Amino acid sequence: MAILILAGEDDEHAAHMLRYLRTLGADAEFLDSRHFPADVIIACDPVARTGSIRLPGGKRLAFDQIGSIYWRCYNGIGYPDLPDPEQASIAQNDARSLFESLLIGLPARWVNGWQAFQLHQTKPVQFALVAALGIPVPDTLLTNDPEAVRQFVAGHPRSIFKPVQGGAHTRPVAQRHLSDENLKNLAVAPVTIQEEVPGTNIRVFVAGTRIMACEIITADLDYRDDPDPRIEVISLPSEVESQCAQAARALQLVWTGIDLRRTPEGRFVFLEANPSPMFLGFESRTSLPLTESLAALLLGP
Repeated sequence: MAILILAGEDDEHAAHMLRYLRTLGADAEFLDSRHFPADVIIACDPVARTGSIRLPGGKRLAFDQIGSIYWRCYNGIGYPDLPDPEQASIAQNDARSLFESLLIGLPARWVNGWQAFQLHQTKPVQFALVAALGIPVPDTLLTNDPEAVRQFVAGHPRSIFKPVQGGAHTRPVAQRHLSDENLKNLAVAPVTIQEEVPGTNIRVFVAGTRIMACEIITADLDYRDDPDPRIEVISLPSEVESQCAQAARALQLVWTGIDLRRTPEGRFVFLEANPSPMFLGFESRTSLPLTESLAALLLGP
């Protein structure tokens, strides 16, 4: 059975997994959405859920020949350059509709699937699902209301802000951020405001039933700002392991990187769960078998 990697060869993690899977003798290929519809050819019967995909090199795979798919990144479809804007819009919508129908309905083992990525793109829903499990989360406000921001910060003097969906690093709220001029930006885009949880960053990788954790030791609020953090493998309390497994199931994630904060009192607070976590940096600094664990999910029983 073939394994598809939803990404292109320009993605470091995708290229790494392709090489690793092939060293194990797996039939692994890229499925780069940017090549559709010009160079990736899809034919499908939506009722029978049968069909085929022809990759740019000419290789054709029937749906029932595809065992699993690693959703590393969906880069959208390739847009045709048409002189008529209306025809261009119709063509784009048709191509996107067919490709995304494939992402939703292709009968294979997804690591991870459509619903998991939709929840990640609507993080407030993801966050609420985790909180409903009784897992500790920070006090949070999502808003484009300047007055609501000021009220939240007044009640939480140590607050942080970050995008609603993602794409930028976490930053502490400073007094300058509360000025009328700065808060006008909320008319362009809303923001996530949270209480700042003191403590240490913990990254937990969940791969099926396997749970692996490490502590990220850094002086930066967002560890991604530190080019050389110290990363150490740790053991989680059984209750926290259980919470991470619960969160992964609730968010339909068989492979995820969960970010926690461990407070000085030893309390673990959930921040977010990523359906396609970067892992090579963690693997190179620890003994965690992350590549092997992800490959095991794709090779499957």
